[in-house]
Amino acid sequence: MRSKVWTLCFLLALSFCKDKEYLRIEVEKESGSMVSMRNFSRSSYKETGELEWRLKGDESYIFPKENKTIVYGFAFSQFEKGKSTSMMTGDRGEINHKTKTVILEGKVRLKTNDGKFIETESLTYNLDEKTLSSEVDVLVYSDGTTIRGKGLRADKSINKFTILQPKAVTTGGSNPLKEKP
Repeated sequence: MRSKVWTLCFLLALSFCKDKEYLRIEVEKESGSMVSMRNFSRSSYKETGELEWRLKGDESYIFPKENKTIVYGFAFSQFEKGKSTSMMTGDRGEINHKTKTVILEGKVRLKTNDGKFIETESLTYNLDEKTLSSEVDVLVYSDGTTIRGKGLRADKSINKFTILQPKAVTTGGSNPLKEKP
């Protein structure tokens, strides 16, 4: 009788236990990756322990042989003195670790903490040179002025930028191209 009660208790306990729910990517957007994961997050810290940058993504695919990582739902934040200085987002980001470039595609947005931003469908960020470039249509907003055009060359903080083929300029603030004291 006692063994039947223990067996019943054991079966009841098992019925209430749940396995951990792991999210597996059933239909991969990228084939050939060695590792694929959801809700990807990676951070980098300076030697002083200060947060330098944080990368988040909905899905991530790592290709060790090609030395690249592809991130869907790309969100990259840079920090200085514990505060965010810029946020760059896009539908898809391809990080080439060998050439140290990030190519963003689809609804690309870069916003700095001082209110400047870029919108485009494709943007390349060179990690070594800390420069941005694009060959497609762009919109740049800086200090009350909006510039639309095709092609862009800029520094990461958008303090210095060139629109290769300007199409329209709307002013509303001071001149963003003037020298700052």
